[in-house]
Amino acid sequence: MDNMIYASVRQVSATWYFISLTQNRSHEEALDVGMMQAELYLSDLGLVGAAAAPYLEGARKAVESVMQGRLQN
Repeated sequence: MDNMIYASVRQVSATWYFISLTQNRSHEEALDVGMMQAELYLSDLGLVGAAAAPYLEGARKAVESVMQGRLQN
């Protein structure tokens, strides 16, 4: 179950980040949106604070991956 949560929170953050970029938001604004959505998702699962930290780190890495892919294309 842990792997499924990790994978889904990465998908949530990366998707919202990309959606925000397509709405002409800056990288920082899009990052904020992606991470906020990831935090909301984890909160809905009952994961907050220290329990959410490893998942949020994975979410941030997923956003960085999207950003790198965008820069390379």
